[in-house]
Amino acid sequence: MKASRYPVHGAGLGLRRTLMGPLADQPPAQVDFYEVAPENWIGVGGSYGKQFRAFTERHPFICHGLSLSIGSPSALDETFLHRLKHFLDQHGIRGYSEHLSYCSDDGHLYDLMPIPFTEEAIHYVAGRIRRTQDILERRIAIENVSYYAAPGKEMEEIDFINAVLQEADCDLLL
Repeated sequence: MKASRYPVHGAGLGLRRTLMGPLADQPPAQVDFYEVAPENWIGVGGSYGKQFRAFTERHPFICHGLSLSIGSPSALDETFLHRLKHFLDQHGIRGYSEHLSYCSDDGHLYDLMPIPFTEEAIHYVAGRIRRTQDILERRIAIENVSYYAAPGKEMEEIDFINAVLQEADCDLLL
């Protein structure tokens, strides 16, 4: 795996719409970067869109995705990925991360479902991560999710995650 240097360091703050007014007037010096879920901002126009644009022009931003569903049995949503790429480029977003899980299968499941810790899943997910990175034209980070049970696991979670990171050549969000 290639060593990478994550594009932001320090303490970040999740930017929510209700914070935009107070932060626009007096941004805290202790915040080194801001994080948003791109799904909450893609296609937003009007006053919120203008305010968001003003923030991304003045401050470093990263995105943490909520709905890519990288481990889903359904096809990878390449239409969404192209919209995401445009958003990341348009706002100069420095990094993108996503959950190592799935949240859709013929519809949205409204939960982050764990991926089975198997050899087959490693190859499947790594291929989808590589395709995602190809479309976005940038390296991404993945984040493991909590789970209650791991039926049918062939390996420990740490071994599964390390194998995915190696095969997909991506980063890990801690």
